[in-house]
Amino acid sequence: MIQSVSKKKTFEAVYEESYEKLYKYAYMLLLNREDAEDIVSESFMAAFSHYAEYDPDKGSILAWISRIAHNKAINLMNSSYYKSRNPIPKEDIQGTGDHLLSGMTATNETAELILSHLDLQEREFLNLRYGLELSDKEIGKMLDMKENTVSKRYQRLLRKCRDIADNN
Repeated sequence: MIQSVSKKKTFEAVYEESYEKLYKYAYMLLLNREDAEDIVSESFMAAFSHYAEYDPDKGSILAWISRIAHNKAINLMNSSYYKSRNPIPKEDIQGTGDHLLSGMTATNETAELILSHLDLQEREFLNLRYGLELSDKEIGKMLDMKENTVSKRYQRLLRKCRDIADNN
């Protein structure tokens, strides 16, 4: 246990290193800037309060915090508030002027089109690889899947994304 503690970064360093990736992760799940901001804030507050329990030997800090964010996003999407609210106008959710999404500019419309045709599990699966940049091994551990299964699932999902882009 003492060895694990020495590997841990300060929570401030974790926040600085992880915020942008976690925000993009939440945004890709929810496709809404305000909801993503709320989920990220709640996730970091929860992670901070349980940071002493985090064991770096069991997985990356980003995987741990993204799991918290995933659970919070699912809870939000299952809430009656979320299901009953009016859709937010498209111009409010595209991340216009949002510096954290600035890297997603020219292909934003195509990406959002593709993401809007995927279900939550498919968006999350892509997001783990491309948003959080987790390895097949880390993703397999998170989702209780074999590394090879993760790789094959990505291949099928990327084919589906190409088909959506080609047909729209």
